[in-house]
Amino acid sequence: MSLRDNVIRKAGEYIGVSEDPPESNNVLFNTNYYGQEVYDNSASSYPWCVTFLWDIFRMSGASHVFCDGMKTASTETVYSHYKNKNMLFDSGKKGDIILILSNGAGQSRRVNHAGLVVAVNKDGSYETIEGNTGSTDIANGGMVMKMTRNFDGRGYTIVGFARPDYDSKGPKPGPGNNQNQGNKPGPGSRPNQSYKPAANEIPITANLTIVGSGVRIRTAPNTSAGVVKNLSAGEVVKASGRIASRYNPWFHISEGFISGNYVRGWIKDYNDNRRWWYVDKDYRYAKAEWKNIGSKDYCFGKDSYLFVSCYIKSAVNSTYYWVDDSGAYQKQYDTTSPSRKYRIVENYKTENAR
Repeated sequence: MSLRDNVIRKAGEYIGVSEDPPESNNVLFNTNYYGQEVYDNSASSYPWCVTFLWDIFRMSGASHVFCDGMKTASTETVYSHYKNKNMLFDSGKKGDIILILSNGAGQSRRVNHAGLVVAVNKDGSYETIEGNTGSTDIANGGMVMKMTRNFDGRGYTIVGFARPDYDSKGPKPGPGNNQNQGNKPGPGSRPNQSYKPAANEIPITANLTIVGSGVRIRTAPNTSAGVVKNLSAGEVVKASGRIASRYNPWFHISEGFISGNYVRGWIKDYNDNRRWWYVDKDYRYAKAEWKNIGSKDYCFGKDSYLFVSCYIKSAVNSTYYWVDDSGAYQKQYDTTSPSRKYRIVENYKTENAR
């Protein structure tokens, strides 16, 4: 199956997903994008037709294809990105991003809604899958829906079709590209070679979400070092190294060092195993346990690394649970007779994942 087809198939899996509660913009795709649940309030609004697309491409192993790897929640940014590349077209193809201006948009807007073209019909209309749409409110309907769009449609104008480069040879995502936790970098990534490692620093690849306000970037991994700037809750940073200390952990990012007590996210160690683990606020991490992350269940060994592509025996009965190459539990493969072609973990509380 081609990468384009993977993206379309993944989008189809989420048809019917809606905000909870209604009109809150609290939805899975926003949670993955921002690294935490977000809700509309008097100060902020979180429209999600583009975060839906960003997340679908991410989960399909195509993060590098969506806006060439850019992270954005803005329809205007998507429009500008592809227009500047001369990749914005008047007619669409399967896999294109359809850009729409609804009749209710402000006069200054060029586009305020986006979706994924999944088929081109003989009559010139387009079958699409769109996030945050509805039958009455095109650009803020609150649901993932399959729609039919055409140039004579009522209530909207098709602005154009942005064409992602599905043949781009960008990095492929690693364990977790099937999961809904967001911000997990790919196995093809390698630690940033431009930074200067600190003493006892372990090289890693990680996208970390800031979970505290006023988190300081410092010039060195200690609290007496100079402050470069402060970060706000919800910001995402890329880390290339970590200082392994249970009580005083630090992560090395491009601008300096941040405390490991105020981040959340997936980490891939390049120490001696190239394995994934998950860190939470206060530098807590799963060990010898199952953990639900982004609506998926994952199992971590005694060494705190993620089990992948194996059967794991239940701690309470004779059932064996299958976790795929992303580490996500797949309930449909529950069995009492696991295939010996794969690793079988009899006791995840005492076995290492690596």
